Amino acid sequence: MQALTFKMRVLLFLYSTQNLLGSCLAILGLGMYFTGVISDWWLPIVAGLYSVAWLAIPADKELELQIKNENSQSSLTESVDTLIRESKSRLPHEAVERLGRIQTTLQELAPKMYSGEVAMNYVSLLINAVNRDLPQTIKNYVLLPTAFATMHVIENGKTCKQLLLEQLDLLETQLAKIATDIYKNNADSLVINGEFLKEKFHTTTFVQ
Repeated sequence: MQALTFKMRVLLFLYSTQNLLGSCLAILGLGMYFTGVISDWWLPIVAGLYSVAWLAIPADKELELQIKNENSQSSLTESVDTLIRESKSRLPHEAVERLGRIQTTLQELAPKMYSGEVAMNYVSLLINAVNRDLPQTIKNYVLLPTAFATMHVIENGKTCKQLLLEQLDLLETQLAKIATDIYKNNADSLVINGEFLKEKFHTTTFVQ
């Protein structure tokens, strides 16, 4: 799960119930000082009033976890968006279309993946496929001369273009099946489709 940025941690602190209540109590203490209710030791009293909120109210871990999940979901879908944007000029249009469909499936699937309804090992499997193997495969492909990628046969009578489209078809198909398994809460089928994706989808080097 993606770590929170420093900016996000600051915002979480500022908007936390503890800080808001503590600030109110501290302002109350300052009001007592300026109206003459207290004079000596006013600063420790104000600090103490602020601290009461942190001692009385437990940290809102649920909110932090929710924000982490939202960041992770965004990272998962944005990685494909970035991949399409940066590489579409060097990819065959068939590959760009497949990447677009993969992105749509991920946008629908991401909230479920981070809701706790899916075992973390399958979440990790999908993250690795989308954030590691897919970008590396695309990178390896776009480095090839276009004529070589589309015309030269390199493996099992297939060109690099055909191998790329084959891998994208595999990822697209398995993501769709996994999404169906999750929405239908079909644990057995999820295991089968997850293991198939793990075994069959991997980084393709095209040339050795």
